[in-house]
Amino acid sequence: MPTIVSCPGKVLVAGGYLVLDRQHQGFVSATPSRFYTVVQDAGDAGAGVERFAVTVVSPQFDDGRWEYEARREDGEWVVAAVEREGSSSNTFVHLSVQAALQVASALNPSATFAPLEVTIVGSNDFYSQSRSDSAPVPFAPLNCTIRNVHKTGLGSSAAMVTSLTSSLLLHWTSSSSSNPSSPAGRLPNPDNDTIHLLHNLAQYVHSLAQGKVGSGFDVSAAVYGSQTYRRFAVECLGGLLDPQANGGSKISSKDLLSVLSPSLNSAWTSPSTAGSVTSFSLPPHTLLLLADVDAGSNTPSMVGEVMQWKKAAPEEAERVWSELGRSNEKLRDVFAELSEAAKEDAGANEREVAKLAGLTAKEWSSSAVPFAAAAQRILDTRALMRYMGEQSGVPTEPPEQTKLLDACSALPGVIGAGVPGAGGYDAIWVLCLDPSSASASTSPASAVESLLLSYTDMSVRPLSKNAWVRGGTFEGEAGLLRERVEEVEGLQEAIERGKKR
Repeated sequence: MPTIVSCPGKVLVAGGYLVLDRQHQGFVSATPSRFYTVVQDAGDAGAGVERFAVTVVSPQFDDGRWEYEARREDGEWVVAAVEREGSSSNTFVHLSVQAALQVASALNPSATFAPLEVTIVGSNDFYSQSRSDSAPVPFAPLNCTIRNVHKTGLGSSAAMVTSLTSSLLLHWTSSSSSNPSSPAGRLPNPDNDTIHLLHNLAQYVHSLAQGKVGSGFDVSAAVYGSQTYRRFAVECLGGLLDPQANGGSKISSKDLLSVLSPSLNSAWTSPSTAGSVTSFSLPPHTLLLLADVDAGSNTPSMVGEVMQWKKAAPEEAERVWSELGRSNEKLRDVFAELSEAAKEDAGANEREVAKLAGLTAKEWSSSAVPFAAAAQRILDTRALMRYMGEQSGVPTEPPEQTKLLDACSALPGVIGAGVPGAGGYDAIWVLCLDPSSASASTSPASAVESLLLSYTDMSVRPLSKNAWVRGGTFEGEAGLLRERVEEVEGLQEAIERGKKR
């Protein structure tokens, strides 16, 4: 029975830059766009086997095939890449296989292993697609190498690493017996302790592959879905990323597990060092549209410059960050109010949404439902982000983006718009009302999409409806899921394409 794990992409709606600091929070929406990893045995498991092959295929890319040999050396599993003519290296994949195997062997030292065939695919909206009249097939071939692909900023590397490490570890450690399906046709998720371990493993691999411990919100979203996120302290990973911490030698499987296991390493659960994930969701009858801006920003460079400014002008930076933190929290609170209003009187809420959808946000002040407050909170946060950008010399919301965001925000039914995460030229989000009574052609979302498709001052492309986040829905909030291949459109066909490589 194959093991299939899917993980969502992310949109950091609020908390850019602040999410790096444990004093502040980030507010993250999971997207319906997902990465899927399918792990299948390619031979019989053997007791005492000392080596086995792992073949990983990503059929969306021209160079998406990697072969590895896992072998036991002095009681420890080592994964080595098998070089073939025309093959490419992939640090994220290689480290994922290595770390997952080490943790699996530490959890069950007597485990038996077999050759594996692994298929990895991501929803189309993780990558820029050429415009065409027809929708691409699910997990469409991109006709390019991984190095040359243009990403849309949904957190593809974090979702991929989390999906890959989780599927491998579950395949090696879970019972192969059939499980009853959930109402949605998916398999039940692991218990909370296992989920926590999967999260820690993915954070480690993603940090190791990137060469640093980032904020971690993208991996956290891949595991837990939409959330209010406070980052974990670097101390949680101990010395795993320090090559000198273990005397320069590779860390053992037992030591790796002792650091990553939340039951063995108290740093993952202590309030002074542990991260935290609490509820965050977009209100019902709202819709988050995403668009890819083809201009490009260097996020690490932008983050580095903002942090330099923070160090050079600590008092001013702290004042701005504190104001931004309060503004972000007010946005979260008003979203919670809107969600509560929808629960208290669903009918009245729907009627109010339908009425406001025909008006601009400036005309909402007389409404008892606080959508006008949400619109103002978004404007406040944007203003503070622009100010921080001006002070640090970083284009957090460049003038070209401001013009585009303002144009979207002026449309009837639009709550607000912004640049996700660190900002820059890569992408925008637009939050609009989603009245159930509106037709597809008269909805606020349709007007936003039309504006984006006809916009000429910048090269901007709305992501497909498959990537839109609907407030108050499972698809707009879910994190890691165990899947069945027959329940995912196009997945079996993608697996078959991979076998032809």
